[in-house]
Amino acid sequence: MKCIGRYEVIGRLGRGSMSTVYKAKAPITGRLVALKILQPRNEIFVDLVGEARLKEMFIEEAKIMGNLSHDHVAKVIDCDEHEGQPFIVLEYFAHSIGAFIGESYRVETPSRIISAAKTKSYLVQALKGLERLHFAGIIHRDIKPFNLMLTSDDRIKIIDFGLSRVRGEEKTAIPGMQVGSPYYAAPEQEKNAQLTDGRADLFSLGVMGYRMLTGQLVDHRQGTILPPSALNPELGPEWDACIMKSLAGNPAHRYATALEMRLAVEGLPLAPPGLNRSGGEESRWVQDMRPVCGAMRKEPCRVMYKDIRQLLGLDELLRPLHYTPQSFTVIGQQVALEKNSNLFWQRRGSGFTLDWQQAKEYVLHLNSISWQGRNSWRLPTLEEARTILSPPLHGARCSGWPLFDDTVHWLWTSDHCTRKQAWMVDVVESFFDRLDKDGVASVCAVSSAP
Repeated sequence: MKCIGRYEVIGRLGRGSMSTVYKAKAPITGRLVALKILQPRNEIFVDLVGEARLKEMFIEEAKIMGNLSHDHVAKVIDCDEHEGQPFIVLEYFAHSIGAFIGESYRVETPSRIISAAKTKSYLVQALKGLERLHFAGIIHRDIKPFNLMLTSDDRIKIIDFGLSRVRGEEKTAIPGMQVGSPYYAAPEQEKNAQLTDGRADLFSLGVMGYRMLTGQLVDHRQGTILPPSALNPELGPEWDACIMKSLAGNPAHRYATALEMRLAVEGLPLAPPGLNRSGGEESRWVQDMRPVCGAMRKEPCRVMYKDIRQLLGLDELLRPLHYTPQSFTVIGQQVALEKNSNLFWQRRGSGFTLDWQQAKEYVLHLNSISWQGRNSWRLPTLEEARTILSPPLHGARCSGWPLFDDTVHWLWTSDHCTRKQAWMVDVVESFFDRLDKDGVASVCAVSSAP
């Protein structure tokens, strides 16, 4: 097994123009970490800048992150060298905003629309992180969905400071190298990255917020930008004013600081669940409800990515094309029976997150103690998990909803996709996705009624 320094490499998480990020295990404890090592993809960078300068820039990133301690900024665990190349050891996160919204390498492709409540929560957290960075004189300059990670308890962590500028010092400049990501970089950043300030990060976050709310990217070069409410009826004029201000082409017309923008986002209203802006009941989803047909599969199996849409009736972003009527009877504080599917569900779930192997061990534990008088508990199959999903923008959470609470986000299923990935379901935004088996999600055990 390949090692980098003292760390055992498990697999590659991603590669950029300057470095490669691996999933690795720490010695002794076996803790999972993200290990980022300097590995320029293109020799032109080495020729232009020199190997010594590249190393200096890479180590500068570790220093930037190592000097910060904040709930919404990823922590540096270690920094060392391996065979002459520096590497940084960071916290490992299995979830990101990019994966959450379904953004692909074809970044222009529409992504999932996320509820206003969840978007608001993530924007506020990211802005708190930016407040801390900007106070330290750090301009990130590459805020985008895949640089905002999500912890197991649904907290934002800002990562990747390789393009940051610290107190006006341009320590990472490479001639001809673009600073920032297409679509997310502020207009002034594309013209002269050395002159940007914190308002460029606010623009990038505004682009992400717009994308989460509408599923679409912003492109100033194409002229007029539609307000978010034109693409998402859940939103009102307050949301339009906030997001459009963050997207102003002229930085003088944006929010002046991350704090100012955060206070504005915190004040945004949320539409009541189940109601559109005109106050009428949404009927589209009611008309699209379909009953459970036939017996569902109970045994776990491998489901290939190419097959899941047809198997479950999903769209391109792995969301249900229709939903299943639900009829729950609360059996007690910890169990509910869904009568249409004839399944007992563990109310509230496990109460903590686990990796996939631990999730299976948790179910074995329930059976070993005949939890709630039953010894046939198991992880739900994909088909079974689908039956508890509700339309994401109109509130599955209500007084009569017997499962979970707002702390439960991702649930494991019993089905896997590859040797390293299993299927999970997002019960907040109603979609399926693959997750590394080393990642964590909640557990909600099911048992078939006799």
